[in-house]
Amino acid sequence: MDTIVFYDIKQYEQIFFEKELFDKFNLDFKTTELLPDSDLSYMEENAPVISVFTSSRLTGETLRKFKNLKLILTRSVGYSHIDTDYCKENNILVANTPHYGDYTVAEYSFGILLNLIRRICFGERELKNGDMYPETLGMELFDKTIGIIGTGSIGSKAIKIAKGFSMNVICYDVFENPEIEKEFKIKYVDLNTLCKLSDIITLHAPLNGASYHLIDEKKLALMKENAIIVNTARGELIDTEALYNALLDKKIKGAALDVLEFEETIQNKRPGENINLKNLRTSLINNKLLNLDNVIATPHIAYDTKEAVDRILNLTLCNLYEFVNNEKVKNQII
Repeated sequence: MDTIVFYDIKQYEQIFFEKELFDKFNLDFKTTELLPDSDLSYMEENAPVISVFTSSRLTGETLRKFKNLKLILTRSVGYSHIDTDYCKENNILVANTPHYGDYTVAEYSFGILLNLIRRICFGERELKNGDMYPETLGMELFDKTIGIIGTGSIGSKAIKIAKGFSMNVICYDVFENPEIEKEFKIKYVDLNTLCKLSDIITLHAPLNGASYHLIDEKKLALMKENAIIVNTARGELIDTEALYNALLDKKIKGAALDVLEFEETIQNKRPGENINLKNLRTSLINNKLLNLDNVIATPHIAYDTKEAVDRILNLTLCNLYEFVNNEKVKNQII
């Protein structure tokens, strides 16, 4: 019977997979993430299938420890935490779980945005501290211009929600979608124009070589003084130091963040293979960023609803069964 090792596993995930797979595979559950310095047991290093979440770091150094690895099931849409070049070279199939949280993440983006611009958590805290009339002057979404970066599955849902708030929508995407443009009556612009015109900018782009630090010092300098940035995609889309300086100097108004650059160091766990001076500096700036009054940050939870989690688990199961049954894995990325 083949072995499957699950990393970054939560209790509800373990209960689900035990129920579905207990009589079909040897199951090994790890609550810790898989990192380059992780010590593997005999069962782990001989497992043909592993499943991870985005907090794991599957570098070539990590993957070389697995002697018989054939399939990686990532319980996420993104796969930047996996060395896909190594997987290609070594015939390791990688499958993800797309579209599990399209509405989930889009809804959360507006939730964290409203929290920031209407000072919801601030007002709650002040009331509990006995202040019935704190300074809570906010701003409306009505008739504001929102710039949506990335108009894929999540970004297109964000467009629908923005239209519901009667916002003016402009978009940027490397691959413009004429159908979305026609259906929602939105306008595609270049990134510089989006930064100049938007009152609110929300990021829904994937992380890759081209999108790393997509929002940098130059882009921030183009933005309005009242601009708000929302990021529920990947922390590395924004240059952290440039964002911190722009917020500190009031060059933009605020940021609502569910993701941070090099965010795994905040967990006080082993930070993985990326320890260098640049990332240590980023980690220090993250801590300073979190203490700014014009920032709301949450711990990468935009995806976390029961509906979305159920989709992740079922998609992971489908990917596994398609693989073991020698069928085409529809969610194969490598």
